[in-house]
Amino acid sequence: MRSPSIKKFEYFKDVLVYIAVSTNPVTALELEENVVDLSRGQLNVDLLALEQAGYLFSQSRKNRKSYTATDKTKELFGVLNG
Repeated sequence: MRSPSIKKFEYFKDVLVYIAVSTNPVTALELEENVVDLSRGQLNVDLLALEQAGYLFSQSRKNRKSYTATDKTKELFGVLNG
């Protein structure tokens, strides 16, 4: 059985890797459908925390927020630009 802190770490890792390798900005809805099994509210709280920690960059357009990986995240997971 994995501890709650390990589960949280793996969840954050999965979210960051998904966004880092994506060729387009990623929405919370896309993460909810493809990566995580959490409520939208909790997902938004966690995405904000990752953004504030410098792992994600967000952009709002027409009432929809999308996320891209920062260089910090790309470097962490070995994702090269270009």
